[in-house]
Amino acid sequence: MALATIGIGLLGGGYAARTQLRAWRLVPGARVVAIWNRTASRASALGREFGVDAVETLEALLTDDRIDAVDVATSVETHVEYALRVAAAGKHVLCQKPLATTLAEAEQIVDVCRAAGVRLMVNENWRWRPWYRVIRSLVDEGAVGRPFYLRIASRSAAAAATSPDPSAHPFEDQPFLRTLQPLILLEIGPHYFDVARYLFGDPSGVFAQTLKVTPPERVLGEEVASALLLGPDRLAVIELSWASFGYDEPVQPDSLALEGTEGALLLSTDGALRLCRLDGTVRQIDLDLSDYYVRSWAAALRHFTECLAIGAEFETAGDQNLGTLRLVFAAYESASNNRGVDLVRQAGPVP
Repeated sequence: MALATIGIGLLGGGYAARTQLRAWRLVPGARVVAIWNRTASRASALGREFGVDAVETLEALLTDDRIDAVDVATSVETHVEYALRVAAAGKHVLCQKPLATTLAEAEQIVDVCRAAGVRLMVNENWRWRPWYRVIRSLVDEGAVGRPFYLRIASRSAAAAATSPDPSAHPFEDQPFLRTLQPLILLEIGPHYFDVARYLFGDPSGVFAQTLKVTPPERVLGEEVASALLLGPDRLAVIELSWASFGYDEPVQPDSLALEGTEGALLLSTDGALRLCRLDGTVRQIDLDLSDYYVRSWAAALRHFTECLAIGAEFETAGDQNLGTLRLVFAAYESASNNRGVDLVRQAGPVP
């Protein structure tokens, strides 16, 4: 018997909301019913473009009986207010990352959703990028033996002017990033910390450093960060930069090395993934990178929809995602104090 279509209400009118609307079109079993944004004209424009009703008030969306779940695709400082209002209305919550600007606010969202009896998932769509799903499956199959080292890097000039014209601005698609502070660890750090947890499990400690590189009148927050994630039998390194020049134009933005006792998985930004084994054999792993960006968002939305329909656990449920946010804020603490942070002693076991 076919499952009933899940009705989605969308909050937001910017970059994330547009991407979500494109991705929701690819998800069977779900339909965006209505969209609302504080700036009504933006919601109306997106509604016309994607054939979705734009409503004038948030209350109208939250009381719409056609809506089962609400996709919160707004800026991070609004997440607490909107998630709590959605939960109070009895609707399930899908929230963009980061879940909140502080760990306490994130815990509040998790607690309120649990008390209201509604499901909460954080849209950490990076882990659904096709190369990470393939890498995880190979690790699970024992292709590299016992994993002990992971390095993930993403480097670009996104925070710097990409034109000699002084009027050119960085972050053209997401101008709010120019004034976001803190910046790179809070904005894309959750994606990469989540991927590290997905591939390598939870670390017991973190040591991080951040750098401010470009002039603050162009970009206010830090654009470069490195984090060492420590475990009893493994190490992971996350390297992020929006102030780096000279790299070849990437097919996809992430480079990775995952090493184990029997082999290594090596991913380059040209899209090539190799499995190099201890016996000297090298295997090229085929990846489908076509439209990977929207496909990864759609895969996360499909997971949300399917789990709602059958009552399964979300991979990135709210309480699970608290572990990722603990890493983000511990990394900032480490960078500020120039010393490592013991995550086990600080917060107890990660959910």
